[in-house]
Amino acid sequence: MSETTSPIVFLDANVLAKPVTRTLLMFARNQSDYHIAWSQYVETEADRNLRPLQRATQEVREIAGLDLTPPGVKAEQYSRTEPSDRQVLADAVAADASFIVTEDVDDFGVADLTATGIAAVNPDLFLAERTTRDGYAEAVTLISESMTNPPRTPEELHAMLGRQHPLTLAAYRTVFGADRCLPLMNLLPSSTGATDVSTAFGAADPPWRWASATIAGTAG
Repeated sequence: MSETTSPIVFLDANVLAKPVTRTLLMFARNQSDYHIAWSQYVETEADRNLRPLQRATQEVREIAGLDLTPPGVKAEQYSRTEPSDRQVLADAVAADASFIVTEDVDDFGVADLTATGIAAVNPDLFLAERTTRDGYAEAVTLISESMTNPPRTPEELHAMLGRQHPLTLAAYRTVFGADRCLPLMNLLPSSTGATDVSTAFGAADPPWRWASATIAGTAG
């Protein structure tokens, strides 16, 4: 686990494959005192789950100026973790990460997390608890500026995020002066829209797993 002032946050493939969530985490870090990282193993898995027209994860990483972290070793030792996620945990250890941000918190064994000193946390919970108000506002503003078909204000995008990030919306609901969510059906892009953001929000996204929004293990 990292002993530096700013913790390293390792993104799992199921987070990297969701452009809006990924972008929120990446933009919010500028004012939230953490670093983002992922490995080749995770990047490859994320790309397998991207929808058509979504930007390749490697391109996103290169734009952000990030390097891949080294692969972890002896992944099989994490026997309490689901087999498909053992390499993710090993890679997070190799990255000196404090957190794994994942939608599959329950796939990581508590004993393995405790042994490595890493916390596995749902992305919505992480955004709500570990980003700053200014970091969140900056991220939402930057994303809204890229939305053109149709255009969205930061206030509208902020309300839209409540669909999959209810804890984050609750934590920062007054950032843009809003006191309630705007009607979601009035804000969703049309089914014929062909923008990156409309694709990112795709209606096929699974519901947010609030029951798994717990931090397992320990983190400094």
